[in-house]
Amino acid sequence: MNTFEEFLQDYEAHEKEETIRFITRLDEGKVGLNERYPPKNRFIKLKEPIADPYTNIWGVVPFYGSTLAKLIPKDNKEAFDKTHEFTMGFNSHKIDEMIDFQKETGRIQFVLMMPPTYYKNLDFLEPLLTELKPPIVQYDSLSVTGHELDKKNKIEFETLAEHGFNKFVMDATGAFGNSNISYTLAKLEDYASRYSILKASGYEELADEIGTLMIIDPEKAHLYLTVYGFLISNPQKCLLKPICHYGEKFMGYVNDLEKQFDCEPNTSSVPPEIGKFLLNKITLYPETISGCTKVIQEYDDQDLYKIVNSLNEGVKRNKTDIIEEKSGDMSEILENVWNDSRKITRRADGIKFGISLSLGLIGGVAEGVLGSGLLASLGLKLSDTIIDMQNNTVNEKIAKSVSPNHLVSIYDFKNKHSLND
Repeated sequence: MNTFEEFLQDYEAHEKEETIRFITRLDEGKVGLNERYPPKNRFIKLKEPIADPYTNIWGVVPFYGSTLAKLIPKDNKEAFDKTHEFTMGFNSHKIDEMIDFQKETGRIQFVLMMPPTYYKNLDFLEPLLTELKPPIVQYDSLSVTGHELDKKNKIEFETLAEHGFNKFVMDATGAFGNSNISYTLAKLEDYASRYSILKASGYEELADEIGTLMIIDPEKAHLYLTVYGFLISNPQKCLLKPICHYGEKFMGYVNDLEKQFDCEPNTSSVPPEIGKFLLNKITLYPETISGCTKVIQEYDDQDLYKIVNSLNEGVKRNKTDIIEEKSGDMSEILENVWNDSRKITRRADGIKFGISLSLGLIGGVAEGVLGSGLLASLGLKLSDTIIDMQNNTVNEKIAKSVSPNHLVSIYDFKNKHSLND
């Protein structure tokens, strides 16, 4: 056994000890409602809100306090690079730069997806693991389902999985660069947990369909567990409680299944295409670590987080069946929402004309005129309007008051950073 493997064993023993201590407190009801695990002191400069992207991380990093950079164990460096470049936008060659970025800003946070010993073939990660000691992202399904129900559901899953599903997962895992049997068993345990939570959360029909598919169509059962089992169970059992970001392809599967099983995606999830769209609007270097650095230096954190959520709200309002039929491209919807903020300018111009005309007609008469109620609600008097009409203050305030909040936020952001087009 080499020094790196000895280090990983000690590392894993410590992680296990800390996890058991937390889970014991959880079972005893001693964990606070907002307490997270791993705790904040396991990270470097961790800031809320925390994002967990299942897509290119660089389209997410600038818009959240911290973003998880997940490390997935593989058989070798080549398989590691292939997986991480495709799913998250980074590879082993960017690790050193990312370590510096984490220590300087805290905007990314490395985390392990499996126990440390699973990474023994990836010795190029030794500097990262020894210096940062990233924690393992932990999940707990027992607090969702209860011990007895969880045990019953998992036995049911394991019985069904023996008829071809176990072999399918083993073959698929090996094909994607990890032949470690322990890793495969851990994945199957995770799928059993997803199945159990579906059963316990009112999605019996979906769980039963998955059970049938595990026997007759393991590949399709795997897709259902990957998409819906994950989407429904992960927000409930993840002890770190991040905001998830799922790619457009993933959400396409969700939309197809939603009609069949009446399942609602987690409301805290945000499409990563929103970050990508914004980066293309505000930097010449989108979706790179250089672009992230430039954005976080030039834009206020709260502004960025607010604008992401405003665009997300706009997408929810505008993503009707008609739009989806015309174009499945999220960028078109986002462009429409972004441009809709111009309506505030047009409304302001119309209001300015209307108030100017009214003031011109009534001259200096008293303040009991039609429309003064709206002005009063904005903290304005007619005497104020005569002065402020020259700098557009009143009409803009009124236009904002009758516009959706998400459009106001986008309008203010564009004005503040001279992004009007």
